[in-house]
Amino acid sequence: SILSSPEWQILQGSGDIGLYPMQRAFVTALNKRLSAPLKGLFVENNVVDENGIDIKMLATLPSEQDLKHLEACLRDELSIADPREGGGEFSMTTMISESIVDTIESVCSMARSATSGESEEKLLHEKKGTATEELLHDMKVADVLATLTTHLRNLPENTFVVPYRPAHSLQHEEAANMCQIALLPAIHEIESLVKCQLLNPLCNVLNKGISSEISRMHRGVYMESSTDAGTQGSFVQDYLAPKFESIAAHILSRLPDEYGGMVASTMCTFSIYCFVTNASLIRPLGEMGRLRITQDLADFELTLEQLIFKGGGSTPLNQISGGKPYAELRAVRQMLFWDGLANTKLSSEQASKAFFREVWVKDVRPSTAFHFLFTFAPKLLSSPHHANRMSAEDYVRSLVKLDGSVDDGEAKAWMTTMSCCDAYAQRESIDSGESSGDKRVPAVLMIIGPELLRRRRY
Repeated sequence: SILSSPEWQILQGSGDIGLYPMQRAFVTALNKRLSAPLKGLFVENNVVDENGIDIKMLATLPSEQDLKHLEACLRDELSIADPREGGGEFSMTTMISESIVDTIESVCSMARSATSGESEEKLLHEKKGTATEELLHDMKVADVLATLTTHLRNLPENTFVVPYRPAHSLQHEEAANMCQIALLPAIHEIESLVKCQLLNPLCNVLNKGISSEISRMHRGVYMESSTDAGTQGSFVQDYLAPKFESIAAHILSRLPDEYGGMVASTMCTFSIYCFVTNASLIRPLGEMGRLRITQDLADFELTLEQLIFKGGGSTPLNQISGGKPYAELRAVRQMLFWDGLANTKLSSEQASKAFFREVWVKDVRPSTAFHFLFTFAPKLLSSPHHANRMSAEDYVRSLVKLDGSVDDGEAKAWMTTMSCCDAYAQRESIDSGESSGDKRVPAVLMIIGPELLRRRRY
């Protein structure tokens, strides 16, 4: 190519020699023209009281007309690189696109300053669970950035392709593709800002509320005495479904579909892991309790699918986070009715081998399997959260992070399980044989624990 030849490199020059001063002057003027529409986008409202003390006020956000004006300005500047005028040379396309990226970075800096900056605890009303004024403002900022992202994605085609339709030009297609690639850093900058400043705090505060609701299952919901009469409704339908419906109606519906889907996906991942972990910690767990948990797992799956639909998400529940949360949700239904310890003649080693032969083992986290086996154990084997002197809710939060990540909690769960088994070994000498439960459970836990962790790592 002539543009990469030594002769062209000499002609282009650097510093104050060759064509570089002309290029530098063009870029300087371009940046000045691009920065002109930014002045009125995010306006800070500085207000003082009668004592001259600043009063915090939310910034004024750009209107839809302001964003259209900015998009028109970007399109006009980018049209300078029209291949029809440049003889098929595309370096101008990349150069102007890089200046547009710098402009969008400035917009993101202004948008970051325009957010409310409130802590997570002040994003929702404590009693009603609805959005506060600060959260509503932040969601409007997210809507502005979503509109800007849409303009950027459509900018290459609207500049180089649409004006010439129905005519078709390979040069214009190539220019649009190069521009689209060059604008990716700007789109990533916007997405990073929205995720860090808006979506992550929102997901955290929503998941905290969900965690508190799910932990109510430890208040005797699945005890045999509460299930014999059959008068109680489904735990999910009574407590969780109204919570998710409120979130979808008052919060997710106010977000752009792209961001609402991201929040719904994070909530689903966290909710599945949180529900499964809490359910596996329930002791004692009889036959009726297992049946009710199985029914609630089915109701829970339907509730989460509705949340994704109402939140505008496009990823189905069985594909969120690589499908691992959904696979565990389905596997737990089979795990609850495992009867590998029913044969009292089996040794601990034989029971462990039977455990590994189950098809659902590969889909549940090691911590879920550990906690479930505690339901068969003698009372002298303390539950993990009791051994740590924590509530079930706090213990689950130490294993399942608010962003839905769980890998860090598996090692903690295994350390706690080993500690419980060691304490049981010391207490076993005082057991007169009257306590119910299978005494093989601690030995089974010590056998399967290392292997389950090894399988998860590899």
